[in-house]
Amino acid sequence: MVDRKKTSPTTREGATLTERKREDILRAAAEAFRHEGVRGASTDAIAERAGVSKRTLYNHFASKDALFDAVIERYWRRFADKFETEIDPALPLEARVIALCISRLDVLLDPELIGFFRAVLGESVRTPELVRAFGHEVDALEMLGLESFVREEHARGRLRFDRPEGATIAAAQLWNLCINPLFWSSALLLRPKGNKSEREHTVREGAKTFLARYASASEKPGKE
Repeated sequence: MVDRKKTSPTTREGATLTERKREDILRAAAEAFRHEGVRGASTDAIAERAGVSKRTLYNHFASKDALFDAVIERYWRRFADKFETEIDPALPLEARVIALCISRLDVLLDPELIGFFRAVLGESVRTPELVRAFGHEVDALEMLGLESFVREEHARGRLRFDRPEGATIAAAQLWNLCINPLFWSSALLLRPKGNKSEREHTVREGAKTFLARYASASEKPGKE
């Protein structure tokens, strides 16, 4: 698996012709998958959109499945860099939790990313094997920096849990309370992503629930 923290997409500046063609193919495939669906997008159309021959496309990617997997990896690499934003450790715990979740949501609710997920979700009903696109969610807690955040605050004495797997469980609950509902409700068109104020309210309420369970006694959210 690619180390998403250390790998970033090839930029066109300084890239070789081969690298530029590969990036053009990936970009064209992402657009085609998003607008035409994974099944509906042909390699002929992708090659034409990328301005390369079909032979060149297959020189880079052995099949449309391999191309699809590379597009997924490209998305994760592209957005993973944005998850490296440092949240000021001097902030009060509640404010830091809220800032962390808002910064992650700002990336996850990117219209292009949401649009691509919708396309894949729609196709996965007819093509179940496309669910592998979401296999990256296995380490999403670490990719988003949630588990490392929880471990950091536990080491500082501001979060508490007793079991060895406590950090992973706490990070999963932070995801489910503050990020998951907003992300998937937008991806599934269950509700609009809302404005900044609405998103902050949702995250703030989720953070209070999370901290009511995991914050040390001195860091419990104040009563309203």
